[in-house]
Amino acid sequence: MCGMSTDKIFTAILIFLCSALSFFIFMLSSASNGAHYSPVEIPAGSGFKDIAAVLAEKNIVRSKNAFIIYGVLSGSAHQLKPGNYLLSSGSSTPVIVWAIKRGPTIDKSIFIPEGATVRDIDNILSEAGVLPAGTLVNFNKSYEVSLRKVGDYEFLRGIFSLEGFLFPDTYRFFKNTSAEAVLKKFLDNFQKKAWPILEECQKSKVKCQMSEAGEILIIASLLEKEAPDYEDRRMIAGVLYKRLEIGMGLQVDATIVYAKCGGLFITCGSPRVLKSDLAVKSLYNTYLYRGLPPGPIGNPGLDAIKAALNPIASEYIYYLSDPKTKKTIFSKTLDEHNDNRVKYLGN
Repeated sequence: MCGMSTDKIFTAILIFLCSALSFFIFMLSSASNGAHYSPVEIPAGSGFKDIAAVLAEKNIVRSKNAFIIYGVLSGSAHQLKPGNYLLSSGSSTPVIVWAIKRGPTIDKSIFIPEGATVRDIDNILSEAGVLPAGTLVNFNKSYEVSLRKVGDYEFLRGIFSLEGFLFPDTYRFFKNTSAEAVLKKFLDNFQKKAWPILEECQKSKVKCQMSEAGEILIIASLLEKEAPDYEDRRMIAGVLYKRLEIGMGLQVDATIVYAKCGGLFITCGSPRVLKSDLAVKSLYNTYLYRGLPPGPIGNPGLDAIKAALNPIASEYIYYLSDPKTKKTIFSKTLDEHNDNRVKYLGN
């Protein structure tokens, strides 16, 4: 080193700095050539390094360290805002930093009520601008193929429809996002909140009234429509299981509404069941066909699922809902039930 001239030392340093700068600029470039968008959630309280780690894990940025260095040098490290983002791996690190510094502008909070059907949810999401109308319904029709893009969920094996598995909750969705991203959010939530208790039940059938988790979901979807009170739902579950055991039709009005309204409840124009509806030729007509309907008639919440798993055994075989109090009136005989119909329903 001592024998090197000043010019040579300066040239070596300059070459090193240029190489380092070129490498740094390369590491700031986009992680991929295509514009592959991914939803990214940055929780409140996330540190700058935490954000960098999330982005690197999702392959949004090419280098976690380059992201950190750029954030510090640009003065943006402590200006990044939490929230939900739709970020592209085709964007450079400076663009990603700018987007997170600006804050989320395209996510929406969407409430999915308990008991909503796939078609109901499709309407809710399309009205909010999250998905084009019909996207979720069409996805449901070809879900065996489409789910390969979403992930392998144990609870969907052998299931012919997504009905029952789109867990009702409040979600934050992006406008004009993909059906796969929306569906993954629903299914991940189901896997986190509902599947653990269903899986435990399925593995230990002593605790299970039904043999399969899918059957529990069917009962839970019926309970969701039959009564709002948890204890009433447990009592109704006991009645429904008894009817199945003795070979009696379930005779649940909501199943006819599901068939009559084409899988809709929220926007069904005529949800009331008429005597003529009892003859509707549909496997969901639990007056006409005995046993369980082919699948759930909506997406039940956790309380309904727990009620289906914890029925109360009783001597009752009939029930109706008091339209004034919303309480369920139970009876042991058909004569008693008919008397209650006159008393509470006027017919």
